[in-house]
Amino acid sequence: MTILKLKLDQEQLVEDFFENTHLIGIAASSRDYQLCWHINRQLHTNFRVNNHLEITISKKTRSFHFPIFEFHEPTNSVAHYIYNNHCQAEFLLPELKQIDFLWMIKGDYYQPNDVKKLLEELRLVPLVQLVSLLDIREIKNKMNLIF
Repeated sequence: MTILKLKLDQEQLVEDFFENTHLIGIAASSRDYQLCWHINRQLHTNFRVNNHLEITISKKTRSFHFPIFEFHEPTNSVAHYIYNNHCQAEFLLPELKQIDFLWMIKGDYYQPNDVKKLLEELRLVPLVQLVSLLDIREIKNKMNLIF
């Protein structure tokens, strides 16, 4: 009897997951819930932690948990996610150690001008020190963002 092994096509998985997405890097020296509270007040969003989406990375004998905050726009099919990029001494995306949080916008509603406007509004949020648009193609560990 032969055993079939199914192999996951990671390149296709990454391509599908990041289709119609924009990724914003945020530097802010605050806790994730504090940042989301300020973003909710300033930008009239409703980010809430989603424990089912939490990303866990195991290294040696330790596990690191990276919470994800989620917000769905009620008028279109756009989902927003805020990832915490660090947990204790570990990073979700080690190549972006200077970035504290990642804001992912999933959906085809947002055009480049909409994202630019969001960046400008995000710069006005208290606690936010730096905001930059990231190129997903240049991120090495993008598999860590897939939930």
